[in-house]
Amino acid sequence: MKRVLGIFSVISLLVISGCMMPGAEMLNKVPINSVTVEVLDQEGNPIQGAQVEASNGRQTTTGANGKAKIRFGSLGIHNISVYADNYMPNNMIVTMPTDNGNTVTARLTGEVQMASLNFGINMNVNMYPMMFNYLFTGYGYELEVEDYTEGGWTQWQVSDGEGEVGTIMKKGFLKELENGQQWWQIVMFEKDEEEPVYIAEVLFSEGRQQIVRLREKMGDSEPQEKPVSEGWYSQPQKLTKESIEGAVAETGVSVNVPKGTFTTDLIDFGVAPEISLKLWRVTSEEVPGGVVKSSTMEGEEVISSLELMDFGTDAETMLNSF
Repeated sequence: MKRVLGIFSVISLLVISGCMMPGAEMLNKVPINSVTVEVLDQEGNPIQGAQVEASNGRQTTTGANGKAKIRFGSLGIHNISVYADNYMPNNMIVTMPTDNGNTVTARLTGEVQMASLNFGINMNVNMYPMMFNYLFTGYGYELEVEDYTEGGWTQWQVSDGEGEVGTIMKKGFLKELENGQQWWQIVMFEKDEEEPVYIAEVLFSEGRQQIVRLREKMGDSEPQEKPVSEGWYSQPQKLTKESIEGAVAETGVSVNVPKGTFTTDLIDFGVAPEISLKLWRVTSEEVPGGVVKSSTMEGEEVISSLELMDFGTDAETMLNSF
Protein backbone atom coordinates (compact mmCIF):
# COMPACT_ATOMS: atom_id res chain seq x y z
CA MET A 1 0.00 0.00 0.00
CA LYS A 2 1.23 3.45 -0.86
CA ARG A 3 1.87 5.58 2.17
CA VAL A 4 -0.76 8.28 2.30
CA LEU A 5 -0.05 11.25 4.44
CA GLY A 6 -2.25 14.04 5.72
CA ILE A 7 -2.80 17.36 4.11
CA PHE A 8 -1.17 20.72 4.65
CA SER A 9 -2.74 22.72 7.49
CA VAL A 10 -3.01 26.11 9.10
CA ILE A 11 -0.87 26.28 12.22
CA SER A 12 0.38 28.86 14.64
CA LEU A 13 3.76 27.62 15.82
CA LEU A 14 5.79 29.30 18.57
CA VAL A 15 9.49 28.48 18.46
CA ILE A 16 11.27 29.49 21.63
CA SER A 17 15.03 29.18 21.70
CA GLY A 18 17.52 29.45 24.53
CA CYS A 19 18.08 33.11 23.71
CA MET A 20 14.74 34.57 24.75
CA MET A 21 13.11 37.78 23.68
CA PRO A 22 11.21 39.76 26.33
CA GLY A 23 8.02 37.91 27.15
CA ALA A 24 9.25 34.58 25.79
CA GLU A 25 9.85 33.27 29.29
CA MET A 26 6.17 33.85 30.03
CA LEU A 27 5.20 31.85 26.93
CA ASN A 28 7.29 28.96 28.18
CA LYS A 29 4.99 28.75 31.16
CA VAL A 30 1.97 27.98 28.95
CA PRO A 31 0.93 24.37 29.72
CA ILE A 32 1.52 21.70 27.10
CA ASN A 33 -1.83 20.86 25.47
CA SER A 34 -2.83 17.48 24.14
CA VAL A 35 -5.64 15.46 22.60
CA THR A 36 -6.23 11.73 22.53
CA VAL A 37 -6.94 10.32 19.06
CA GLU A 38 -9.11 7.21 18.99
CA VAL A 39 -8.83 5.30 15.69
CA LEU A 40 -11.68 2.93 14.82
CA ASP A 41 -12.62 0.88 11.79
CA GLN A 42 -16.02 1.17 10.10
CA GLU A 43 -17.48 -1.37 12.53
CA GLY A 44 -16.29 0.58 15.56
CA ASN A 45 -13.36 -1.71 16.41
CA PRO A 46 -10.05 -0.15 17.56
CA ILE A 47 -7.19 -0.16 15.05
CA GLN A 48 -3.81 -0.95 16.58
CA GLY A 49 -0.67 0.40 14.93
CA ALA A 50 -2.33 3.29 13.07
CA GLN A 51 0.04 6.20 12.40
CA VAL A 52 -1.06 9.52 13.90
CA GLU A 53 0.76 12.65 12.73
CA ALA A 54 0.21 16.27 13.67
CA SER A 55 1.14 19.35 11.71
CA ASN A 56 3.59 20.35 14.46
CA GLY A 57 5.73 17.37 13.44
CA ARG A 58 4.78 15.04 16.29
CA GLN A 59 4.11 11.41 15.40
CA THR A 60 2.82 8.45 17.36
CA THR A 61 1.16 5.06 16.94
CA THR A 62 -2.08 3.74 18.39
CA GLY A 63 -2.00 0.98 20.98
CA ALA A 64 -4.22 -2.07 21.36
CA ASN A 65 -7.12 0.18 22.41
CA GLY A 66 -6.80 2.19 19.20
CA LYS A 67 -5.76 5.32 21.09
CA ALA A 68 -2.75 7.63 20.90
CA LYS A 69 -1.98 10.98 22.53
CA ILE A 70 -0.64 13.95 20.56
CA ARG A 71 0.87 16.94 22.40
CA PHE A 72 1.01 20.56 21.27
CA GLY A 73 3.37 23.20 22.63
CA SER A 74 1.63 26.06 20.88
CA LEU A 75 -1.81 27.56 20.67
CA GLY A 76 -3.86 27.74 17.50
CA ILE A 77 -5.23 25.45 14.83
CA HIS A 78 -3.56 22.11 14.11
CA ASN A 79 -4.17 19.34 11.61
CA ILE A 80 -4.03 15.68 12.66
CA SER A 81 -3.60 12.99 9.98
CA VAL A 82 -4.32 9.30 10.55
CA TYR A 83 -3.43 6.42 8.26
CA ALA A 84 -3.09 2.66 8.53
CA ASP A 85 -2.37 -0.22 6.17
CA ASN A 86 -5.39 -1.23 4.07
CA TYR A 87 -7.48 1.77 5.16
CA MET A 88 -8.40 5.08 3.61
CA PRO A 89 -6.68 7.98 5.42
CA ASN A 90 -8.49 10.48 7.61
CA ASN A 91 -7.62 13.90 8.92
CA MET A 92 -9.15 16.38 11.32
CA ILE A 93 -8.65 19.82 12.78
CA VAL A 94 -8.19 20.58 16.48
CA THR A 95 -7.83 23.94 18.18
CA MET A 96 -5.67 24.60 21.21
CA PRO A 97 -6.49 25.22 23.99
CA THR A 98 -10.20 24.68 23.21
CA ASP A 99 -9.76 20.94 22.53
CA ASN A 100 -7.16 20.34 25.22
CA GLY A 101 -7.78 17.06 27.01
CA ASN A 102 -10.49 15.93 24.60
CA THR A 103 -10.70 12.61 22.76
CA VAL A 104 -11.33 12.89 19.03
CA THR A 105 -12.36 9.92 16.91
CA ALA A 106 -10.99 9.04 13.47
CA ARG A 107 -13.00 6.38 11.66
CA LEU A 108 -11.08 4.68 8.87
CA THR A 109 -12.79 2.86 6.03
CA GLY A 110 -11.17 0.01 4.12
CA GLU A 111 -9.58 0.61 0.75
CA VAL A 112 -11.94 -0.08 -2.12
CA GLN A 113 -10.57 -2.56 -4.66
CA MET A 114 -12.57 -1.35 -7.63
CA ALA A 115 -12.11 -4.36 -9.86
CA SER A 116 -13.22 -6.85 -7.24
CA LEU A 117 -16.21 -5.24 -5.53
CA ASN A 118 -18.97 -7.75 -4.99
CA PHE A 119 -22.36 -6.14 -4.58
CA GLY A 120 -24.33 -9.07 -3.20
CA ILE A 121 -27.44 -8.31 -1.20
CA ASN A 122 -25.91 -9.86 1.91
CA MET A 123 -22.69 -7.87 1.71
CA ASN A 124 -21.83 -6.92 5.28
CA VAL A 125 -20.01 -3.63 4.80
CA ASN A 126 -20.78 0.01 5.46
CA MET A 127 -20.59 1.27 1.89
CA TYR A 128 -21.43 4.95 2.19
CA PRO A 129 -18.23 6.15 3.92
CA MET A 130 -16.11 4.51 1.21
CA MET A 131 -18.15 6.00 -1.61
CA PHE A 132 -18.08 9.37 0.09
CA ASN A 133 -14.27 9.31 0.09
CA TYR A 134 -14.19 8.88 -3.66
CA LEU A 135 -16.90 11.35 -4.66
CA PHE A 136 -16.68 14.14 -2.09
CA THR A 137 -13.09 14.29 -0.83
CA GLY A 138 -9.52 14.39 -2.01
CA TYR A 139 -7.14 13.78 0.91
CA GLY A 140 -9.66 15.32 3.28
CA TYR A 141 -10.50 18.31 1.08
CA GLU A 142 -13.70 18.99 -0.84
CA LEU A 143 -13.35 18.06 -4.51
CA GLU A 144 -15.77 20.77 -5.63
CA VAL A 145 -14.42 24.19 -6.52
CA GLU A 146 -17.93 25.55 -7.18
CA ASP A 147 -21.20 24.89 -5.38
CA TYR A 148 -23.83 22.44 -6.60
CA THR A 149 -27.26 23.98 -7.10
CA GLU A 150 -30.31 22.07 -5.87
CA GLY A 151 -31.00 19.27 -8.35
CA GLY A 152 -27.46 19.28 -9.72
CA TRP A 153 -25.82 15.91 -10.35
CA THR A 154 -22.64 14.49 -11.86
CA GLN A 155 -21.72 10.97 -12.93
CA TRP A 156 -18.14 9.67 -12.85
CA GLN A 157 -16.03 6.75 -13.89
CA VAL A 158 -13.47 5.72 -11.29
CA SER A 159 -10.19 4.24 -12.53
CA ASP A 160 -6.99 3.01 -10.91
CA GLY A 161 -3.40 3.81 -11.80
CA GLU A 162 -3.50 1.40 -14.75
CA GLY A 163 -6.49 3.18 -16.25
CA GLU A 164 -8.80 0.26 -15.47
CA VAL A 165 -12.35 1.49 -14.84
CA GLY A 166 -13.65 -0.20 -11.74
CA THR A 167 -17.09 1.31 -11.22
CA ILE A 168 -19.39 4.16 -12.12
CA MET A 169 -20.66 6.59 -9.47
CA LYS A 170 -23.19 9.39 -9.49
CA LYS A 171 -23.75 12.07 -6.87
CA GLY A 172 -26.47 14.68 -6.67
CA PHE A 173 -27.72 17.49 -4.45
CA LEU A 174 -31.38 16.59 -3.96
CA LYS A 175 -32.92 19.22 -1.71
CA GLU A 176 -32.18 21.91 0.87
CA LEU A 177 -34.62 22.08 3.78
CA GLU A 178 -35.81 25.28 5.45
CA ASN A 179 -33.42 24.69 8.38
CA GLY A 180 -30.41 24.52 6.05
CA GLN A 181 -30.04 20.74 6.14
CA GLN A 182 -29.35 19.12 2.76
CA TRP A 183 -30.28 15.79 1.16
CA TRP A 184 -27.56 14.32 -1.09
CA GLN A 185 -27.52 11.12 -3.13
CA ILE A 186 -24.93 8.61 -4.30
CA VAL A 187 -25.74 5.97 -6.91
CA MET A 188 -23.31 3.24 -7.94
CA PHE A 189 -23.29 1.14 -11.08
CA GLU A 190 -21.11 -1.74 -12.12
CA LYS A 191 -19.32 -1.12 -15.40
CA ASP A 192 -21.52 -1.76 -18.46
CA GLU A 193 -24.63 -2.21 -16.28
CA GLU A 194 -27.64 0.14 -16.38
CA GLU A 195 -29.33 -0.79 -13.10
CA PRO A 196 -27.75 0.62 -9.93
CA VAL A 197 -26.23 -1.81 -7.45
CA TYR A 198 -26.22 0.70 -4.59
CA ILE A 199 -28.17 3.85 -3.71
CA ALA A 200 -27.61 6.07 -0.67
CA GLU A 201 -29.47 9.21 0.31
CA VAL A 202 -27.95 11.20 3.14
CA LEU A 203 -29.22 14.14 5.16
CA PHE A 204 -26.47 16.53 6.18
CA SER A 205 -26.75 19.10 8.93
CA GLU A 206 -26.48 22.76 7.97
CA GLY A 207 -23.18 23.46 6.25
CA ARG A 208 -22.68 19.71 5.68
CA GLN A 209 -20.92 19.55 9.03
CA GLN A 210 -22.27 16.13 9.96
CA ILE A 211 -24.54 13.36 8.73
CA VAL A 212 -27.82 13.08 10.64
CA ARG A 213 -29.72 10.50 8.55
CA LEU A 214 -28.79 7.78 6.05
CA ARG A 215 -31.06 5.71 3.84
CA GLU A 216 -29.67 3.11 1.47
CA LYS A 217 -30.66 0.37 -0.93
CA MET A 218 -28.40 -2.54 -1.88
CA GLY A 219 -29.13 -4.43 -5.09
CA ASP A 220 -32.74 -5.62 -5.25
CA SER A 221 -33.35 -5.31 -1.51
CA GLU A 222 -35.81 -2.82 0.01
CA PRO A 223 -34.55 0.62 1.11
CA GLN A 224 -33.45 0.74 4.75
CA GLU A 225 -33.00 3.49 7.30
CA LYS A 226 -29.46 3.03 8.63
CA PRO A 227 -28.22 4.02 12.11
CA VAL A 228 -26.10 7.15 12.23
CA SER A 229 -23.98 7.82 15.32
CA GLU A 230 -22.20 10.94 16.55
CA GLY A 231 -18.69 11.31 15.16
CA TRP A 232 -19.26 8.80 12.35
CA TYR A 233 -18.58 11.42 9.68
CA SER A 234 -15.49 13.61 9.22
CA GLN A 235 -16.32 16.78 7.33
CA PRO A 236 -13.94 17.51 4.45
CA GLN A 237 -12.17 20.83 4.58
CA LYS A 238 -13.35 23.53 2.19
CA LEU A 239 -10.62 25.20 0.18
CA THR A 240 -10.51 28.99 0.11
CA LYS A 241 -10.90 30.75 -3.22
CA GLU A 242 -7.44 32.23 -2.73
CA SER A 243 -5.94 28.77 -2.24
CA ILE A 244 -7.65 27.47 -5.37
CA GLU A 245 -6.48 30.39 -7.49
CA GLY A 246 -2.97 30.12 -6.08
CA ALA A 247 -2.80 26.47 -7.18
CA VAL A 248 -3.72 27.14 -10.84
CA ALA A 249 -0.76 25.70 -12.73
CA GLU A 250 -2.06 26.17 -16.29
CA THR A 251 -5.01 27.82 -18.00
CA GLY A 252 -6.74 26.94 -21.24
CA VAL A 253 -5.92 23.24 -20.88
CA SER A 254 -7.91 20.92 -23.15
CA VAL A 255 -8.91 17.70 -21.39
CA ASN A 256 -10.86 14.79 -22.83
CA VAL A 257 -13.21 12.84 -20.51
CA PRO A 258 -16.09 10.47 -21.32
CA LYS A 259 -18.55 13.41 -21.40
CA GLY A 260 -16.47 15.18 -24.05
CA THR A 261 -13.65 17.67 -24.44
CA PHE A 262 -13.48 20.67 -22.09
CA THR A 263 -11.31 23.74 -21.79
CA THR A 264 -10.08 23.83 -18.21
CA ASP A 265 -7.75 25.34 -15.66
CA LEU A 266 -5.36 22.78 -14.18
CA ILE A 267 -5.25 23.10 -10.38
CA ASP A 268 -2.31 21.33 -8.78
CA PHE A 269 -2.02 20.88 -5.01
CA GLY A 270 0.90 19.22 -3.26
CA VAL A 271 -0.82 17.29 -0.48
CA ALA A 272 2.23 15.36 0.81
CA PRO A 273 5.86 14.82 -0.27
CA GLU A 274 5.75 13.47 -3.84
CA ILE A 275 1.93 13.28 -3.69
CA SER A 276 -0.27 15.73 -5.62
CA LEU A 277 -3.97 16.23 -6.15
CA LYS A 278 -4.83 17.61 -9.60
CA LEU A 279 -8.21 19.09 -10.49
CA TRP A 280 -9.33 20.14 -13.96
CA ARG A 281 -11.75 23.05 -13.50
CA VAL A 282 -14.06 23.94 -16.36
CA THR A 283 -13.94 27.47 -17.68
CA SER A 284 -16.89 27.47 -20.09
CA GLU A 285 -19.41 24.81 -18.95
CA GLU A 286 -22.07 24.80 -16.25
CA VAL A 287 -20.90 21.59 -14.60
CA PRO A 288 -22.07 21.16 -10.97
CA GLY A 289 -19.02 21.44 -8.72
CA GLY A 290 -16.93 22.95 -11.51
CA VAL A 291 -14.60 19.95 -11.96
CA VAL A 292 -14.52 17.47 -14.87
CA LYS A 293 -11.53 15.38 -13.78
CA SER A 294 -9.46 14.75 -10.66
CA SER A 295 -6.35 12.63 -10.25
CA THR A 296 -4.18 11.64 -7.32
CA MET A 297 -0.55 11.39 -8.41
CA GLU A 298 2.66 10.03 -6.93
CA GLY A 299 5.28 11.87 -8.92
CA GLU A 300 4.23 11.27 -12.52
CA GLU A 301 2.33 8.08 -11.68
CA VAL A 302 -1.47 8.15 -11.43
CA ILE A 303 -2.82 6.47 -8.29
CA SER A 304 -6.51 6.98 -9.06
CA SER A 305 -8.74 9.20 -11.18
CA LEU A 306 -12.32 10.44 -11.49
CA GLU A 307 -13.54 11.45 -14.96
CA LEU A 308 -16.87 13.07 -15.75
CA MET A 309 -19.32 10.93 -17.73
CA ASP A 310 -22.45 13.10 -17.55
CA PHE A 311 -24.17 15.86 -15.57
CA GLY A 312 -27.56 17.50 -15.19
CA THR A 313 -29.91 19.55 -13.03
CA ASP A 314 -32.82 17.16 -12.36
CA ALA A 315 -31.64 14.95 -9.47
CA GLU A 316 -34.57 13.39 -7.58
CA THR A 317 -34.95 11.05 -4.63
CA MET A 318 -34.99 7.36 -5.55
CA LEU A 319 -35.74 6.16 -2.00
CA ASN A 320 -38.66 8.44 -1.08
CA SER A 321 -36.47 10.00 1.59
CA PHE A 322 -38.47 13.22 1.86
